[in-house]
Amino acid sequence: MKRFAVRPSPALVIACIALFISMGGVSYGLATGFIDTREIRDNTIRTQDLRNNDIRAVDIRNSTIGSRDVAPNSMTGSDVAESKLGRVPSAATADSASDASKLGNVSASSYLRRDLSPFLAVPPAADWEVIPDETRPGAYVDPLGFVHLHGALRRTTGTSELALILPAQARPGLVKRIPAYGENPGGGVLPAGVAINPNGELRVKAPDDAATNLISLEGVTFRVGD
Repeated sequence: MKRFAVRPSPALVIACIALFISMGGVSYGLATGFIDTREIRDNTIRTQDLRNNDIRAVDIRNSTIGSRDVAPNSMTGSDVAESKLGRVPSAATADSASDASKLGNVSASSYLRRDLSPFLAVPPAADWEVIPDETRPGAYVDPLGFVHLHGALRRTTGTSELALILPAQARPGLVKRIPAYGENPGGGVLPAGVAINPNGELRVKAPDDAATNLISLEGVTFRVGD
């Protein structure tokens, strides 16, 4: 019995080679690192196909991350270069002459701020003394030009009404007569008042029957030069 050897035709050989290449092309590409966008079907790469923490800034096109790509309330101060931030548009309006920098056409620096300046001590006149454990007499002129007195004193001898003399910067323009609190040695309340003259003399108006009556200057207030 004769055996016949069948030789493939050139066309069949070429077809087989093409089939082999088409079936093994992807594997070959994977082995050689030549897979590119042409070998990947659009919209097929998923998050589980990416290695965690491997996406870098160079992999993201500039100016493409938007607010919808950032979780709400996730950005902190450490994520922002504060020195690069510009002025908020409305801040320029607030700084204009008609807004925050000038209120009522007056500079903001002209408005009253808390003043912790100390009271200026005022020594008592002859026949009067500071009372132990009481606030010493003093005067304070606030930024609005009002004089505030505090402290207590008492007459030791004689009948002189002149209790103290206020400094030049804390004097009225005309005589001021202001009620004051008085107390006798037994703790009884006395009717009393003070008269403050333009020369700074503060005279106490109170009963003369006790030399040790206490006179409080707390709450005595008037405007300088008024």
